[in-house]
Amino acid sequence: AARAMAYGEIQGMMGAVRWDTKELMDQPNGYVGRMVAEMEGLQGKLASVSLCVPIPIDVYRMIWSLCITQMCSVFLEGFASAKKCTHEGRAWMQLDFQQFIVQIERFISIKPVPGKGPVDNFIKAYYLTEGDLEQWIRDNYMDYTSRHLNSLINCTTSQLSKMMQRNRLSNLVDELMKQ
Repeated sequence: AARAMAYGEIQGMMGAVRWDTKELMDQPNGYVGRMVAEMEGLQGKLASVSLCVPIPIDVYRMIWSLCITQMCSVFLEGFASAKKCTHEGRAWMQLDFQQFIVQIERFISIKPVPGKGPVDNFIKAYYLTEGDLEQWIRDNYMDYTSRHLNSLINCTTSQLSKMMQRNRLSNLVDELMKQ
């Protein structure tokens, strides 16, 4: 799955997005189209191969599951690379991810979409209050890396500009990750 698509290039495109926008966007970022094109390319390759050698449905589903899970990991990494993020930027993240899901559901039959939950939860966590974020971290830390969680903390608490809160939550992440 890792060699089937241009994950690194897509992460680079995501890293160039300014999530600190003040505008509410109504169109997804260009990387979403690239991700969907990569998935469509894989669909074509699988169709070509299946003309010569039948692909068992379990193998087909496994390939798609691995690729979609990897794409969801790319979303997490890309969103976690945000240094600053406004409410409008969070809405843009949600738009991008939902647009990706809608587009790939046109040609895959795997339900639920593998890896979707952690990305949805990560985006929604941006909207939590500090107290709720602390509980969310305690409940969900095993689904994310410390980099993901610390990025979330830095983006959400920077709006409150309270260094002590940021340090306390970062220390909580460190403590939980040691377990």
